[in-house]
Amino acid sequence: MTPTLSIVKIDPELRERLNGWDWFVLVVALVALLFVILETFVAIPPHTLHLMVLADRTACAVFFVDMLVRWRRTGWAGRFWRTGWLDLLASIPFDAAFRTLQLFRVYRVVQILRTLYKLRELTSGTSFNEKLLAMPGVAFVMVLFSTNLMLEVEAGAPGATIRTGGDALWWALTTVTTVGYGDTYPVTTAGRAIAAVMMLVGIALFGSMSALITSRLILPREAREHADEMKELARLREEIRGLREELGRKNGKE
Repeated sequence: MTPTLSIVKIDPELRERLNGWDWFVLVVALVALLFVILETFVAIPPHTLHLMVLADRTACAVFFVDMLVRWRRTGWAGRFWRTGWLDLLASIPFDAAFRTLQLFRVYRVVQILRTLYKLRELTSGTSFNEKLLAMPGVAFVMVLFSTNLMLEVEAGAPGATIRTGGDALWWALTTVTTVGYGDTYPVTTAGRAIAAVMMLVGIALFGSMSALITSRLILPREAREHADEMKELARLREEIRGLREELGRKNGKE
């Protein structure tokens, strides 16, 4: 067995599920996410924006078809919609008719995270790795979502310090990391409510990450101590078994 195969374990069921369609959706999701970022932070010329809208409609159609494909994989079960509604939100296009719902386009990240989650067995397969790899993804989704949301509620407010996509992104990063420089801050009630949620999310994320890393450093030592105890118990069992056999032989001779 080669060193690579001994470290990396690929689940046969995972290999079967991760087909060409899943890879295609992953690529489309990455492109669609790039569109969201560009539209938020870059002034795009009308002609280029028109092309992006056409490409975005195609991506939304792919996401909608993918949602139906995965629903069919579950046998059209109702439990699919526990998370399937996020994929439905991710299918919302750039079109002005959907302007009131465009904030939810950030959930296209779900398309990426869902497919990447299928690759979790390509790590060592421990729950520690799965949780630690998921946390940056959660933080990334929250930063993008809160950036778009904060920009919508703060950009036109009197005395606002968050007026551009760059301001909103800087605020989201300093808030979710609990740094809070204070150079950008919300002035509206809705903005402060969003900020409160982001602060709680940041505390929970980094607190959980610190706890996981600490447990990762402590548990190996406990595991080694436990392994030593098990070896000692096994040695004692062998000695007891040997003494019983010796006593049995002596009793037989008598």
